[in-house]
Amino acid sequence: MSCICLCILAAWSGWGTLEAHAQQVRMTVDTTVIAIGDPTMLRVQADRDVTTGSGSFEWPAWQDTIPGGLEILQVLGADTTAIEGEAGNPVIRVERAYEITAWDSGYLAIPPALLVWGTDTIASNPLLLNVLLAPPGEPGQIAGHADIRRVQWSWQEQLQRWLPWFLALAAALGLAFFFMRWWRNRPVEEVVESTPAAPLEPAHIMALRELDRIEKEAVWKQGHIKAHHAAVSEVMRTYFERRYNYPAMERSTDELRSGLVHLPIRAHEKELILELLSLTDLVKFAKWSPQAADHQRIIEQGIRFVEVTTIAPENSQG
Repeated sequence: MSCICLCILAAWSGWGTLEAHAQQVRMTVDTTVIAIGDPTMLRVQADRDVTTGSGSFEWPAWQDTIPGGLEILQVLGADTTAIEGEAGNPVIRVERAYEITAWDSGYLAIPPALLVWGTDTIASNPLLLNVLLAPPGEPGQIAGHADIRRVQWSWQEQLQRWLPWFLALAAALGLAFFFMRWWRNRPVEEVVESTPAAPLEPAHIMALRELDRIEKEAVWKQGHIKAHHAAVSEVMRTYFERRYNYPAMERSTDELRSGLVHLPIRAHEKELILELLSLTDLVKFAKWSPQAADHQRIIEQGIRFVEVTTIAPENSQG
């Protein structure tokens, strides 16, 4: 059986490497040997070269199972990072993780994951997973339960058990007494009517106006490349902070990536904002020298993100 699986893997590996792409797909598992029914993590990494232009991968529509006889227990979502390729070129990596298991013992050949990039279909490497049967127990024997033992608390143990509660009660009473004295002796402040502040301009209008200003000024043409990308990053972080009530200005791109899990943002919107911020980080930290088209591209990506995440105003009904 293992020989047949190895032959299939060899054939798949040869088929998946017929062409060299600027985009690459790789598939891994945390462990290649599991017991039947035990979970493990399968990860699919899709890399694309930033210098080849924009675009996105079309992922396989795996629902409950993966080809090769694997069951999906949980889909852990996608993670987007900016890395440096083997040739020193900037690369955007999108990784999706799946918690999987298998219910058949033996060697399972996992075929390559097929991702679509434009008109091309890119195949990952295949994998081989060894699923072992659980060792049988003693036939006809059931382990008995342990006897219940009754013990008495010593006074030291009783004191150690109740002392924290007594201390907490004393602290609560002390705080209550202090608060009551402060409340009785607090200074009475006169109520001063203040003029209500003007309504804040909607976040999407402010962001689109600032992006239009940055596009018209085009300071990168005077050699201020870092200033151009830093300005775009600041506008997008300010919009993100107001749109999702999340402190994006105080977070790095990696910290923002972790916080997106708890925000109501779709997968393609997440990839759009993370790619934009990752590219601006590469420029700000002198890890990438963009071309002229790249300066305009981040403006367009910012406008597209604002447009797809803008909250539609509610129509008033009379």
